[in-house]
Amino acid sequence: MKYIIRLSIIAALVSLYAFSSFAQEEMTKEAWQAQITELTTKRNDLKNQFAALQKEVADLQKQDADKAQALKQCQDALASAQGEQEAPLIAKLDAIDARLNELSRLSNQDLWARKAELDSVQNWINDAYKNPSSAIQKYQERLQGEQSRLDALKKTLADIIASGEATPTYTVGTWARDRDCLWNIAKKPKIYDNPFLWPKIWQGNRDQIKNPDVIHQGQKLKIPPKAALTRDEKSALNRYWSRKHAQAPAAKP
Repeated sequence: MKYIIRLSIIAALVSLYAFSSFAQEEMTKEAWQAQITELTTKRNDLKNQFAALQKEVADLQKQDADKAQALKQCQDALASAQGEQEAPLIAKLDAIDARLNELSRLSNQDLWARKAELDSVQNWINDAYKNPSSAIQKYQERLQGEQSRLDALKKTLADIIASGEATPTYTVGTWARDRDCLWNIAKKPKIYDNPFLWPKIWQGNRDQIKNPDVIHQGQKLKIPPKAALTRDEKSALNRYWSRKHAQAPAAKP
């Protein structure tokens, strides 16, 4: 804009000098020639300045065009790079939504059986946050929504566990037909497939089992999750064997 103003001023000066040559009173030939020479010099100077300004404007216009082209190239490269990052993020978000939809439709019993998948979904969400595109607002809001849904499922699972609703159970059969005792129950493939874990059933049902050697047909025993014996379960097992040894008749000499 400032160059256009300068050009306007120069054009006005040229016009002023041209007009002044006709407005002068009669003068001698020498004075007239001197004035013509002076005005011609000024005119040429102004033309040179005008040409320089035109070149400067042209140079600036070229710089603007070059910068616009460079900006477009950067924007295209950024869009391409962003697209490469967004594609895997979108796929992961879709997978998270699909799994959350599936888990949300489960019964309490089935949700408890598939509780490990909640940890998997949490890992997926954590990984999604590592993608730089996750900082974009629309993806950030989507991740926050998925985390809220997962937290709600975790709370539901915690309530299920606290109520004991989803804990598997086993109904005791007869010794004659089923050979049911805590050792044999723990050995069953659908229970622990490991007879040495029988103290878990005992300690998980202390309200029903006073003596681990005695269980009754029809008792509905809760089956705690399969895991190594806890410290309390090991202590109970040690006390059990200590009583057994204490009750055993002394060996004859």
